Amino acid sequence: MCNHNIVILLMGMLVLLGILGLATMPKQEMPQFTVRQGACVAVYPGATSAEVEERVAKPLENFIFGYKEVNKKKTYTQSKDGMLIAFMELNDYVEDKDAFWSKFKHGLQAFKSSLPSGVIALQAVDDIAETSALLITIESKQKTYRELNTYIDNLKDRLRRIDAISNLRTYGLQNEQISIYLDQNKLSKYGIGPFKILNELALQGFTTISGSLDMGNLTLPIHITDSYNNERDVAEQIVYSDPKGNIVRLKDIARITREYPKQEKYIKSNGNKCVLLSIEMRPGNDIVKMGNDVHKALDEFEETLPKDVHIATITDQSKVVNESVMNFLQELLISVISVIIVVILLMPRRVAEVSALSIPITIFSSVGIFYLFGMELNTVTLAALIVTLGMVVDDSVVIIDNYMEKLGHGMSRWHAAIAAPREFFMSVLSATLSISLTFFPFLFTMHGDMGDFVQSFPWAMFIILSISLTVSLLLTPYLQYIVIHQGISSTPKPNAKKKPLDYLQTGYTWLLNRCFAFPRTTLVIGAALVATGAMIFVKLPQRMMPIAERNQFAVEFYLPNGTTAEKTSIIADSMANILKRDPKVTAVTMFIGQGSPRFHTTYAPQIGGPNFAQFIVNTVSNDATEEVLNKYADHYSNYFPNCYIRFKQMDYNSASYPIEIRVSGDSISDLKKAAKQIAACMHEVEGINLIRTNYEEPQPGISVTPDATEANRLGVNKTILSADLAIHFGSGLPMSTLWEGDYPVKMVLKSENDSDLANEYIPVMGGTASVPLRQLAKISPDWHDGSIIRRNGVRTISIVGEPLRGYNANKLSEELKTKVAGLSLDPDLTWEVGGMSEKDAETMPQVISGVMVAILVIFFILLFHFKRISLALVNLSSMSLCIFGAAIGLFITGYDVSLTCVLGVVSLMGILVRNGIIMLDYAEELRRDKGLSIRDAAFQAGERRMRPIFLTSAAASVGVLPMMLENNTLWSPMGAVIFFGTLISMVLIATILPVLYWLVFDKHGKYSLRKKKTNIL
Repeated sequence: MCNHNIVILLMGMLVLLGILGLATMPKQEMPQFTVRQGACVAVYPGATSAEVEERVAKPLENFIFGYKEVNKKKTYTQSKDGMLIAFMELNDYVEDKDAFWSKFKHGLQAFKSSLPSGVIALQAVDDIAETSALLITIESKQKTYRELNTYIDNLKDRLRRIDAISNLRTYGLQNEQISIYLDQNKLSKYGIGPFKILNELALQGFTTISGSLDMGNLTLPIHITDSYNNERDVAEQIVYSDPKGNIVRLKDIARITREYPKQEKYIKSNGNKCVLLSIEMRPGNDIVKMGNDVHKALDEFEETLPKDVHIATITDQSKVVNESVMNFLQELLISVISVIIVVILLMPRRVAEVSALSIPITIFSSVGIFYLFGMELNTVTLAALIVTLGMVVDDSVVIIDNYMEKLGHGMSRWHAAIAAPREFFMSVLSATLSISLTFFPFLFTMHGDMGDFVQSFPWAMFIILSISLTVSLLLTPYLQYIVIHQGISSTPKPNAKKKPLDYLQTGYTWLLNRCFAFPRTTLVIGAALVATGAMIFVKLPQRMMPIAERNQFAVEFYLPNGTTAEKTSIIADSMANILKRDPKVTAVTMFIGQGSPRFHTTYAPQIGGPNFAQFIVNTVSNDATEEVLNKYADHYSNYFPNCYIRFKQMDYNSASYPIEIRVSGDSISDLKKAAKQIAACMHEVEGINLIRTNYEEPQPGISVTPDATEANRLGVNKTILSADLAIHFGSGLPMSTLWEGDYPVKMVLKSENDSDLANEYIPVMGGTASVPLRQLAKISPDWHDGSIIRRNGVRTISIVGEPLRGYNANKLSEELKTKVAGLSLDPDLTWEVGGMSEKDAETMPQVISGVMVAILVIFFILLFHFKRISLALVNLSSMSLCIFGAAIGLFITGYDVSLTCVLGVVSLMGILVRNGIIMLDYAEELRRDKGLSIRDAAFQAGERRMRPIFLTSAAASVGVLPMMLENNTLWSPMGAVIFFGTLISMVLIATILPVLYWLVFDKHGKYSLRKKKTNIL
């Protein structure tokens, strides 16, 4: 009080810092997640999936599992025709993933030597964990890919000037190539084999050190100019000469042309060819500011482009973050105004002025502290601000209430202002700690993505409530001294006009009398309500992380193995035309043969192939996304024959499949047999769609088995045969690269002739003769597994499905689990539930542990405050009263039980304990100082503390009302829990806690609980 100028100065500085921080501090939609996923890819051309499994997958698994950072249970390999993909996931405790990947890549280089020599590439891919801030397309109907590449290179040069940008990655680029189509008839005529041409061209294009010339005091390096500058130089290359001076040039035996390779994977935007640019942000920067800088650069660059070249933004995280933060700030403003209105309506004017003033001071001061400590402004920290809005007035209301009571007893304003916070210091301190500290256990019990999500919430709550406590103890006393001059009269005027709170007080007194008249009935009703709430919670659908509200969604196409990219493109084009006709759809970006970059944190990039396609579909709004998905998702999922179409709404759950049953064992035939049984069970469960396995369809192929005797006689080995067939029936053999400045143009050797495989002529005896393939090899059709999955080193098949719109994946998984448990599967097989159910099952024990530890923390705070175990336990038991209100809130609003819902319940626990401390402290004071009986003390404590409890509860519930009405899938469940839970629990704690206090501590009364126990003993 004496140094109030210093207090006002410090608070003013914090408020100004908060206003500054609100404008300049980093902003994100969500906290920074550590994506602990990556992949390791091995390329083994010509090998079947079974050969890839035996020769590459097994040794690679042993190598990967040698690293303790790898989560073996979630790491799996996929062996496909000529390729292995190991999907790796790190343990939750790994924070520095970059250090692991650096170590892993170093070890991988040495490990490659132990694999078959046919494995031409082995690479770790850790950049799939990076999330794109923006995806930009440059599209045109007329321009070539080379021209588009020039434009995108120029754009990248401009964007690199923006310091917040970390990586710029290009996708969908098609490079030109010089194709050399050999004429087999001419080759036979000249007696030239294709491998002679291959060696000649490869050596001409090879650049190596050429030495240097020592001139004494000067050393001159020697450089040999490139042999090829264009396709004409390639055509003039001499491939044969004899002593008589006869020569054969490449153009004499081949057709040389510059072209784009056959498109196996490419990107189209709104039907136009395009190149995509992924922009990633450096951690710690403001994504909104970066987005503004990028769009400014794009606008300037677009003015330099020709009219038929267009730039489009298909995903913009900066816009999402800006809208999300602005919506939350709008909710925060509405909440602040709502709480202030409630305070003004329910309190005397001068009291309301002091209480309401503490709200903006606390909010801006808290933001200032966030700014000082480098915290981001994201939905988690903003949610903490909204949740605590009603709580920040609690301490001030209690201090002001005590101040006015002392004024009413004749104490001077100065001394009352000093005595009020001093007398209630321990009460408000313990009450504040009971809320602010209860979230810290989640920092230790939550791991992985969930741990990253909640990490900033406890700190934000602690900072806000600590600032609120500081304001109530240091600033509120002086403000109330200046503003409030009259106290609460102990003898109210008989003709005084009644206020709303007076009517409420009268009704509450009547209800409290009834409760004290029937104490046992009151406790039984309370216990029944708690049990009812618990039963409702158990019956409610569970989904720990909800869907993400976006104006975009993904569509994935899965066709049988062996399907060509052309066939996949036809179906994708048909679906794109259907979607583009909908006025709610603004753009469709097609990825043929490949997946998109990661544009949402939990949506991992998909591994492509000719039989795969993906869309990114943009809509006019978040609500439009729901409407479009409701209209198309279920109807078109099986619309095209032999094609699964998965409409994927963005989700905060990182499970690859919503519904999944995994079966593990050694025998592939037994696994497939079990998969059929489980798939049949899935078909019986209403609500499951797109039922399939991850082993995919069998891959049709052709087996060429050389006759060893004939092949050796003709001088043909496996390598020569494979290379020759690749020239004729593959995409050709790369020989060399022609450089045009910084633009690489590959030279590829191909065959001009079209013939069937059996009659294809194979060069023999060093290329001096040719024989048909059927003469030296047996040709037969074969079938092999499209892919073989091994999880944790064991063959595992996943039977997966998608829930129809409106169905809960966890409920469907539980129903499916019951049916699968009744199957008679092979005893050598083991099975488990995966998908969202597995993810939530991993999260739930962490959440429950956090709640249990939070209860323990609250107990020790109560024990520290009351110094009596019995009193601490009575107050602790009142926390159970929040269960009924929270369950009713979820039941009425229809939200699932989620992680934010649990955080709301923990907030409710703290609020109830806070109210209990205020009530029981006063009851103990009445017994100690005024000598009242336990019953009278309990009754008067409830009657006297009803007003501050009602005011703080009303403020807390109104504060989260905008959050609940926003209908945000992530945070509205928390708003519903706190809104309904606070209002309902307020009535329960104001009636049941006084009765419980009376019955527990009245040892000799008629209704004493302790007396009955003593008699029993």
